[in-house]
Amino acid sequence: MGGVARYACLWVPRFAAAALARSDPALRGKPVAVLAGPPTMRTVHEVSDAAWAAGVRPGMPVAEAVSRLPGLVRRERDGEAERSAAAALLEVALATSPRVEVEAPDRAQLDVLGLAGLFGDEARLAERLALGAASVDLPARVAIAGSRTAGRLLTRAAPGVRVVPPGAEPAALAPLPVELLALPAALAGTLDRWGIRTLGELAALPPAGLATRLGPDGARLRAQARGEDAGPFVPTAEPVPCVEAVALEWELTALEPLLFVLRPLLERLAARLAVREQGTATLALTCGLADGGLHRRRLSVSAPLREPRTWLALVRADLEGVALDAPVVSLAVEATPVPLVPLQPDLFTPRRPSPHELARTLGALTALVGADRVGAPVVADTHRPGAIGVAPFTGAIARQAAVAALAFARPGTLACRRLSPPRPARVTLEGGAPRRVEAAGLRGGPVTASAGPWRTAGEWWTETAWSREEWDVALPDGAVYRLALDRASGEWAVDAVYD
Repeated sequence: MGGVARYACLWVPRFAAAALARSDPALRGKPVAVLAGPPTMRTVHEVSDAAWAAGVRPGMPVAEAVSRLPGLVRRERDGEAERSAAAALLEVALATSPRVEVEAPDRAQLDVLGLAGLFGDEARLAERLALGAASVDLPARVAIAGSRTAGRLLTRAAPGVRVVPPGAEPAALAPLPVELLALPAALAGTLDRWGIRTLGELAALPPAGLATRLGPDGARLRAQARGEDAGPFVPTAEPVPCVEAVALEWELTALEPLLFVLRPLLERLAARLAVREQGTATLALTCGLADGGLHRRRLSVSAPLREPRTWLALVRADLEGVALDAPVVSLAVEATPVPLVPLQPDLFTPRRPSPHELARTLGALTALVGADRVGAPVVADTHRPGAIGVAPFTGAIARQAAVAALAFARPGTLACRRLSPPRPARVTLEGGAPRRVEAAGLRGGPVTASAGPWRTAGEWWTETAWSREEWDVALPDGAVYRLALDRASGEWAVDAVYD
């Protein structure tokens, strides 16, 4: 096709109703009217396909719409659902082309020139876009043409997928009705009196005479009827976070109903991450409360994933035992997309645990013992025995802990297993050395062999000053223990056992 411009238009008809059906699957296929306006003058903002087929139209008063269709389902316009649907549509487009223009929330236009080597011919590319929109629960129409205007008009003309070969745009647009141009009422009446019914008839009018009689609007409409773009292509920046939200019609006061509402949000997030071929390692949950407050939770896992069942299990573990100040009336979930990592990148490295199972296990442990007590061990910058902290079990820290564990787990190496907390002991000395040891949980008795002492001290300039004396002793049970004497208090303890 050389340098001929090629654009794909991705359009979701009846967008506000489609966004509501996406957020509430129970509305799919039903006659739905999206309401807007002040409470005393409610009107129909948008309708579903089923409501349109029954004669309900945007702009109707609610009473008239209900009289035409008594079974009409009425819902308030949901801005959060529309924003989520618009973001999902943009992500579908960006998964195919890096150059996407967004003129309205319900429409995305892609520069698809030169993408045949990646996705095949334009028919396959159009099908890919339609399937991508369906994967995020959006019933989109797709058209590919030589201009953005032509693609937009073609998507409005008929459902499904359409591809117009280069140079065939005028012939494809000619039979379409002029109503597709969304004419003002006065201008539509003028064209009707002239007998202009199709875009081809409008495009055939002389430009000078049309501009004289209709002014700038006439020249603009004629250019649109010919499929000409009014301005340059302006790409839109890629959105970073994925957000799914829902405003509830009832208050949630228990965990199970909240998880029931949260499940479809996580499933839609997973579908959007799958379109990007990415996952997430962090999930932010915001609960809107009936008293106007917000309750925020943030969950992290060691490796990116996009399985909604795993995330739901983590949210359940995180929220168990949490008492909110008021019932929940809205929910929002935000994920920051990151590349997925392979489970086994190298044949010569130790096998890693599944990120899904690891995330679920860590979530359960966090709920059981607290977030500050779950993580990878980190050695503090001190020689004080037992000075081991816990850091979040993520990325580099987890790998460092695994490498350290492997370094000390060589066959034939004697391991010193510290007891936490150390067990208090009664130690009898003879000649300054331990001769008998008694402690709870071990078979005490006379010391059969000993080595030591090793005296250490440090941090004398702080409140955590310490001074210790350590001995290794063998007891009649055949085990070797590490004894520690706190020289400040004179108390003995069994600090570790050798395995």
